[in-house]
Amino acid sequence: MTLEPARSRLTADSGAAAVNAQASSALQQRPWSVAAISRFWHEALALSVILVAMAVLALHELGALSLWRDEVASVVFANGSLGDLLSLVDRPRAEVGLANMATYYLLLHFWLGLGESEAQIRLLSVIFGVASVVPVYFIGRRLAGWTLGALAAGIYVLIPFTIHYSQEARGYSLAMLVAGLLTWLLLIGVDRTSRWPWLAYGVIAALGLYVHFFVALVLAAHAIWLLATRQVPPLASAALALAPIVLAMVPLPFIIDQFGAEQEWIPPISLRLIDREMTALAGSQALLLAFTILGAVGIGLHARDRRVWLMAICVVVPIALAILVSLVKPLFIGRYLVVVLPQLAVLAAAAILALRGWLLRGAAVAVLAVLLLLAVPTAYVDQHEQDWRSAGTWLAGAVEPGDHMIAGNGERPIRYYLGRAGATSVPEKTRLLLAPEAVGDGRLWLLQDATNADPRLGRGLAHDFEVISEHTFGRRLTLVLMQRIQTAGNPT
Repeated sequence: MTLEPARSRLTADSGAAAVNAQASSALQQRPWSVAAISRFWHEALALSVILVAMAVLALHELGALSLWRDEVASVVFANGSLGDLLSLVDRPRAEVGLANMATYYLLLHFWLGLGESEAQIRLLSVIFGVASVVPVYFIGRRLAGWTLGALAAGIYVLIPFTIHYSQEARGYSLAMLVAGLLTWLLLIGVDRTSRWPWLAYGVIAALGLYVHFFVALVLAAHAIWLLATRQVPPLASAALALAPIVLAMVPLPFIIDQFGAEQEWIPPISLRLIDREMTALAGSQALLLAFTILGAVGIGLHARDRRVWLMAICVVVPIALAILVSLVKPLFIGRYLVVVLPQLAVLAAAAILALRGWLLRGAAVAVLAVLLLLAVPTAYVDQHEQDWRSAGTWLAGAVEPGDHMIAGNGERPIRYYLGRAGATSVPEKTRLLLAPEAVGDGRLWLLQDATNADPRLGRGLAHDFEVISEHTFGRRLTLVLMQRIQTAGNPT
């Protein structure tokens, strides 16, 4: 069974799909007929409702939490100079970050002119997240009409990762938008003789590689599908698509060579890690199982439909390649794989609508909807439990001239929020081994967050310093104020 463009019938008794096909045919024959206009408004209303739902979910408590460490890095990097932001090779890492999210940092650079509250900063990601619903809808519509498009988009907006990363000041919602657009353009390109879809594909892919390097895995999935289905575009179209992509990929070996050790915090690949990250990506263990079953059902019921296979390949290939690469260089992190979510939603929707009988389809929709709604609250969970905003505000009023600080990986966020709080004094950065000599008779602040909350730090300082006070911000961020112990060898 296949899904024919704009005239598909997912199953023999699929009344909704049959109506879709008839209305689509009417639209082509009588573009300004009453039926065609009614059809247009039905589709516009369905898409609008889903877009509004996505916006509501993404805007919910948008500024409630302080920026976490990586979000602060986004803001700091985006405030760099345009010259540095536009560089790729020999990019100043400390000023504008890795080239991995260069496109996002550049866009955020201009966005920050609107303001730097948490909600204002994250709003850019919300816009990308809401926009990413559009290609999901039109991919589904291209496969089997607006019913599939609406169902796919509805599933997509309820996946917790879709919501969560549409609220985070990082490039992940933009990566989802790019992945969806590329898959949509690919389907348009193979169905039409015009070259513009391939040119658009190449340009967006080139920029997308520097939204997140895992966009390259989507390109690999597309290439595999084109070769397997023998739908490689004509030479001129292929050249238009490949030229920007190849040009964008030229710096990658130099970037990898320069910053190849930057991701050493990622744990080695293991079955436990795969299970944990895939569960997070799906939203829950139950959803992971549901999506796996629906994926298998979709492939089974549409074994001869090339476009359904494209959805499956765009889900499976990036995950498989990420696992294979991680055998050499650990890179398997769930949020890196958000590029598969648009295609996953379409595949799940196609599987549901291919089920025989409205009762079975309704039951499948109901079960998946319940599982997704139960998982939605996890999108808003504070995963980091570090209130840098409150810590910076409090420290700005407590710090004194001459104070020192050991902050580890918390150096950037605490200094960012000290600046936001208008601190007149900023503690001088100090390393643990240099603390006694650097501090002298002054005070030392020890900042312990999830990345450096090591009791050995306190024990290492206990010989020379005594604790004066300790304050916690969130469950995993602590500021300890210490004073140099006065001894005979260290007179006041």
